[in-house]
Amino acid sequence: MAEGMIAAGSRGPRLTNAGLVSAVLVGLVGAMVIFVTPGFLALIAQKAGLNNDQLGYIAAWDINAMAVAIGVSTFALSRVRWRHAVALSLVLIALGNGLTAMTDSFAGIAAARVVAGAGEGIAVGFAFAALGRAANPDRAFAIYLVVGALFSSGLLFMLPVLQAAMEPAWLFIANAVLALLVLFSLRHFPDGSADEDDVFAGGGKLDLPLAGGALLGVFLYFFATGAIWSYSERIGIGSGLTPDLIATGLSLGTLAGVLGAALAGMLPRRWGRSWPLLISGGVSVTSFLLLRDNVSAVAFIASTTMLLFGWNFAQPLLSGICSEACARGRVVCAMGSIQTFGTGLGPAAAAATLVTGSFNLAIYGSAIILVASLLITIFATHRTPRRLA
Repeated sequence: MAEGMIAAGSRGPRLTNAGLVSAVLVGLVGAMVIFVTPGFLALIAQKAGLNNDQLGYIAAWDINAMAVAIGVSTFALSRVRWRHAVALSLVLIALGNGLTAMTDSFAGIAAARVVAGAGEGIAVGFAFAALGRAANPDRAFAIYLVVGALFSSGLLFMLPVLQAAMEPAWLFIANAVLALLVLFSLRHFPDGSADEDDVFAGGGKLDLPLAGGALLGVFLYFFATGAIWSYSERIGIGSGLTPDLIATGLSLGTLAGVLGAALAGMLPRRWGRSWPLLISGGVSVTSFLLLRDNVSAVAFIASTTMLLFGWNFAQPLLSGICSEACARGRVVCAMGSIQTFGTGLGPAAAAATLVTGSFNLAIYGSAIILVASLLITIFATHRTPRRLA
């Protein structure tokens, strides 16, 4: 066995309270763009004057770089010092945001967001691994989700005021400074590699059909939802809604997401996951369709609230299905990368439909893809027998 590694099946030390705070901060900084995607694109639009399809590609470059980095981090957990990796990630996030502040060209911003996205992915990958060490991982992830939702809700609500008070470049610089400040918490962050399982080592049975179906379903689900969430702010602007009303809708949506995740965690196990997933799918599809054509203020707020509620209600259920596919956590690790790829590719695909001059094609397409994703996932959970590898 390589020096610094432990036998498969063992477990690293539990996460301390201070370590939990550090992991939440690292995860929050890493996932900032996903938490506030509409606001992020609004800042890019204000800063560089990019059109809607260019904004979709900017989001895709950032989030897909993040997805690749999460995938790489999954393999690196048992091979590198965690604090060193997270420190590198925070420096990359700061560098990427600093470069974003310095350029106004499409190519320059895309390159800067790739740098930031790489750091974001490393941060999220290691933060999730740290949260998984908590005595109660479900509670640790719930704390992370609540903190992220509350922070992003406040930021989205205040964004119009901030945009009026300062240039967008200063907000990207502020994000860079925040990433560097989180470096001071790393003394409490668990320093893995010496005591972390190699989740890809031998041992543990993998349900290949369930894993394949679940991961395909997750990719399509996040692909569809990411497309609409990313463009929700631009849809509101295109309908003539005021920035303050849009900010209110987005912030209320993130708060509804907290409620959705909490309700999913309280569901009795005997209810299973199929019907709850179908209900969440109905809520999500309705939220998409409310954004068609010229959107009223009431429809916009209802849509963003339902979208984030349905999304966060479904996520714990999808994570649970992936957990059942492999007790060693290989599928859940892969899920983190897969869902981020979906979230990043969704806006790019939606951007390609905007040549029609309307968001309707993206909305209808996303609704169909989301329904297909849930049907694939539910079918995978009900087929028998299971093939284990």
